[in-house]
Order: sequence, then structure tokens, then C-alpha cells
Amino acid sequence: MRCRGYVWQARLSVVLVCSILALWPQTLLRGRDVAALARSSGPAYPADAFADRGYLRRPTVLGSYQQLWYAPLPLTPMVAGNEVAAWVPQGDEGPGGYAVFTTTLTPAPSAPPIAIAWINQQQASGQIYAGVTQPGGAWPYEAPVPASRYATLVAAFEGGFQFTQTGGGFYQNGRYGAPLHNGDASLVEYDNGQMAIGTWGSEVNMTPSVEAVRQNLTLLVDHGQVTPQASITPLTTWGYSLGNLVSTWRSGIGITTNNNLVWVGGPGLSPAELGAVLVHAGVVEGMQLDINPDWVNFATYTDHGPNGIAGINILPAMIFPPVHYLGPFWRDFVAVFLRS
Repeated sequence: MRCRGYVWQARLSVVLVCSILALWPQTLLRGRDVAALARSSGPAYPADAFADRGYLRRPTVLGSYQQLWYAPLPLTPMVAGNEVAAWVPQGDEGPGGYAVFTTTLTPAPSAPPIAIAWINQQQASGQIYAGVTQPGGAWPYEAPVPASRYATLVAAFEGGFQFTQTGGGFYQNGRYGAPLHNGDASLVEYDNGQMAIGTWGSEVNMTPSVEAVRQNLTLLVDHGQVTPQASITPLTTWGYSLGNLVSTWRSGIGITTNNNLVWVGGPGLSPAELGAVLVHAGVVEGMQLDINPDWVNFATYTDHGPNGIAGINILPAMIFPPVHYLGPFWRDFVAVFLRS
């Protein structure tokens, strides 16, 4: 009986330990407490990179510690009384945690919610893809995203206006699909998968490490401020929408001081409102991408289910399904992949 008692006690201890590990609250550490843990943990956790924000993942090995991953700072409301939805990790998890988080936010009183996606460039790399007919010609990285890359694909989003409409430039791997212009807002991809945003010819330039460039209009956010041009003749400056509405479906991409990317998009946004949301989300340099319901799109993907890759749009009202980036889409776009 005593041996049976010991066995029963040992089993109970294992159950208790497992229960404690499973129930160890994910909300135990928040804000500066997370940064304090990072600082106390030595060089394994670069405290400054966490920007006083992280989230905990349950241990995968019995008796091991929870792991601290990088996550975006929670956003404050832009409208009093309207809470901002919590950041939700999207796509598959990489070696350093999730690379993409999304949320929704109400940008103005009586306005519909819009979507925000945050991309950690420490955990993800970006790739500018040419469309089948935009900008024209054959390209090393051209739609669709090949099946060989599905395992690490976590997101994709639209490019800018059609090249014939704005005269914006396109460059990929030593070739020009459209000339690059000084002064244009530019999304730049480097050979290490990092992306930058700035004014071409001053803030970003051609170097041997530049892999691709996508230009569109001029900067909407510069040095953390919405440019005055955002409110000056918005239709002629930022594109004519269906019905000539200033507030319409609109999207933009920006970069933060910590070198993370922020995508913003949704209905009912004027250029100034889009810029304001980008700044609210921490963007210091940002540009408009596209407008009108057909062309504003951000999709996330997972590839661990029994049926293979599956995608979802971050706003249900987005028209093109996620699968369109996996087929011969005619327009250019940006794909986001987990780093190994």
C-alpha cells in the first residue's frame, strides 16, 4: 500500500506541475514588467528591442520556462470611448515568435473600423513581386508566390497605383520596369529581406544591396508628421476614387523607429486620416499604397493544417480573396515570409 501511495503521490505531483505550467497566466507580465524580465535575463533577451512590450508563450518542455516574444505596443483609442481591439498574432509562428500582428481601430467618430497590421522585420522578410502585366515583362520575382515558399508565407498586401496613372518607378534585381524618380515615396527591399521607406534620392538611394523598389506618389508621413499635402486637393494629389469621394477605401505602409512595418487600410479614409492612423501606430515614414474597394487588401496565411496553405483577409469586406496572391495576379504586391 505504501508503494502504491508513493506512485499516487508522484502522479499527483506531475499533474500539479503540468497544471501550474499550463495555467501560468499569460498576463502575468505586462509593459515595463516584461522589459524588466528581459533586462534581468541577460543578453538572451535584448531589452531595448522589446520596447517595453512582449508576450509569453507556454513552455513546450516540462519544467522549462516560458519564452518571451516580441509584440507590438497596445494602441490607445483615437475616439474617446472606443476601445482598440487587442493585437492578434497572425500566420504561422517562427523561431522567434509571431512576425505579424493585426488589430482594428475606429479612426474618427461615426467612422467604420479600419485594420492595422504590424510586421516585425527581425522575424520576417519582405519580397516585392511584379504582377503578370504590371509593370510588364518577365521578372525573377513575379506573381504568383510559388508553392515552394508556402511554408514560410505569413502575409501579402497590395502594391501602389498602376504605373501608367502616377509615373511611379519599379526596380527589381538590376532591371527597371519603370524609371525611379527623385522625390517619390519609395518602398525599398534590400538583399537581407529588410524593407525601408523614404523619399528617393534623399532618404533612400540606389546601393548594391537594393533588391527592389516600388514607388508611389510622395510621402504621406515624413519624420513622424502627416505632410501638409495630405489635405491639399486630395483627389488630384492622392488619386481619384470611385464617385470622387475623399474618404474611401485607402491603404498605406509605414516604418517605425524600431524598424517594424505598419500597414493601415480600410473604408472611409481620407489621405489625412490615413496619415493620422499611421502616425498613431508609430510610423515615422509612410506612403499611400492604393485606393478604392477592389485594391485595398492585406491577407495572412498559415501552412500547418491538413489541407495545406490557408489564407484570410484581415477585414472581411476586402474584395479579392487571399488566394489571388497565390495565382497569376496581374498587379504587383508585397509578400512577407518568416525568417529561418
